[in-house]
Amino acid sequence: MTKSRIVLSDELSHPLAVQPLPVEEALRWRSEHERVWHDWPEIFMTQHAYQEINTHARSDTGREVGGMLVGEVRQAPDDALYIVIEGQLPARHVAHGPAHLTFTSDTLTDALDRLEESFPDKQVVGWYHTHPGLSVFLSSMDVWLHTHFFPKAWHVALVIDPIANHAGFFRYANGQRMYLHPQQYVGFYELAEPGMESVVTWRNLLPGAVKENGAKG
Repeated sequence: MTKSRIVLSDELSHPLAVQPLPVEEALRWRSEHERVWHDWPEIFMTQHAYQEINTHARSDTGREVGGMLVGEVRQAPDDALYIVIEGQLPARHVAHGPAHLTFTSDTLTDALDRLEESFPDKQVVGWYHTHPGLSVFLSSMDVWLHTHFFPKAWHVALVIDPIANHAGFFRYANGQRMYLHPQQYVGFYELAEPGMESVVTWRNLLPGAVKENGAKG
């Protein structure tokens, strides 16, 4: 991992508007690790963003690939933060192989430049990368990268195994940096247009929510 003073964690430039979670417009996908479904930050992703990310993940199954997750941070009426992922920026200037992906200073500088150009009103809300044939987890280097470059309560990491067609999100549980479990990933809410069918193909995620007592709903 190449160290850099560039950190993709700028403070929000304006007060957050209070908006209810758009659950009525979304399809819930959960992982087997979820026990309390209202833990935050909740994660919403548009179908367009999902398809772009999945296409990039499958573009090279011989090496790890990745990039930045772009969207918005919002605040629910109960003050909990949630994110909406609306796009992605494939990482350039990386060192990568079958079992590693290294972000460099050039990677981060390029991402910030393209963010301003392609998504002027959005921000980086996390990052994603692939583990071809290795399953869904955060390696020790992944944890280092996430905690150093993505330290905000609402930053998330998405890991995709394009060979097994599995994926999951890692987040700071309730915004606490000491609670980033490298094995326990969560699902997300798929934001779909009215009448649209799901586009999610990740086989390890199940439809529905997890109730307060841990029962599956």
